[in-house]
Amino acid sequence: MERFTTNQTVGEIVTLFPKAADLFKANRIDFCCGGNVSVKEAAEKRNLSADELIDAICNLYGQYAGKAVGQNWNEAGYTEIVNHIQATHHAFLREELPNLSPYVTKVMRVHGGNHPHLIEVHELFSQVNYPPLINLTV
Repeated sequence: MERFTTNQTVGEIVTLFPKAADLFKANRIDFCCGGNVSVKEAAEKRNLSADELIDAICNLYGQYAGKAVGQNWNEAGYTEIVNHIQATHHAFLREELPNLSPYVTKVMRVHGGNHPHLIEVHELFSQVNYPPLINLTV
């Protein structure tokens, strides 16, 4: 089964796989306020192939999801598990969180007046985004 399809909305895909935002940005597809359209519709508006766009997203997802394929984490030592978490998840967050910051700010500015909880989301995001992620040594 495919992980992503052309019938899913752009926003849904970015929610499930934030790295997809890079491909949408590169193709000038709005995944923020305009993210409630299907990939098929968004691709058509930009004169792109929806299937090629989904293939690119699936390939990118495979690069990230495939890193731990075949690893039996029940048999791994603590050091191996911590190193994997840092290399896979923390590295990804260090790369992606700064890229998402302008969008979190934009959503707060545009919609925060009517949805005050978005101001709190912005504040919490800023706290998570700027301090360095924990570097554990086991």
